[in-house]
Amino acid sequence: MIKKNFFCISCIIIFLIFFTGCEINNEEPKTIQDKTDEEISFIENKILTFFSMYAKGEYNEEEELNWELINSNIIELNNILDTIILDFKELEISNDEIIRFRDGINNLYIGASKKDIGICLNEYKNLYVLLPKYKSKYSENKNEILKFELKALVVSSFVNANLLDWENAKITIEEAEIKYNEMINDIDYMREYSYNLNKMYILVGELKSAIEIEELELTNLKYVNFIEKI
Repeated sequence: MIKKNFFCISCIIIFLIFFTGCEINNEEPKTIQDKTDEEISFIENKILTFFSMYAKGEYNEEEELNWELINSNIIELNNILDTIILDFKELEISNDEIIRFRDGINNLYIGASKKDIGICLNEYKNLYVLLPKYKSKYSENKNEILKFELKALVVSSFVNANLLDWENAKITIEEAEIKYNEMINDIDYMREYSYNLNKMYILVGELKSAIEIEELELTNLKYVNFIEKI
């Protein structure tokens, strides 16, 4: 009886090991492109989180900015810097382009140490604008890149408005409209994302209207609405 139980238990263990092993072995290792996609997505989310919290006034604390909270976001970006630089090099992204990213992170630290929100807004914007450029170096997903480029123009418009540079805010939101027209004229994009284009048109138009009348509070509201719904 003991031998019989021992045999049954042994069979179960072997069965589990065999099928667990099969699952592990069937997992395909991540490519460098997949890994970099995840890193870029992480960076994008951190930057957009900063902008959304700023637009909603969530960094405000008794009429002052909570620099400790802002710094925590910058630190998280810095923690991924060494890894993503190595991955960029492996994807043969140029040293000059990589240096621009590293310098952007360093400038964020400088802006935060000076408690200069203008520097931080501008450097976060510059970092975000770099992301679709990096992605286009290795990704063949043209549709994702088009959408990324549109978002970068919207981000630039939002930041320019918050720096009270209304002229450039108007220029970049018009460029966003041009990018939108490029997307609707792209057959591949229309095939994959046609359901989203009408919403995108309305959201860009609402943001443009707020920027044209130079109304900052409304601009921030429409920016958040775009980012959360797109």
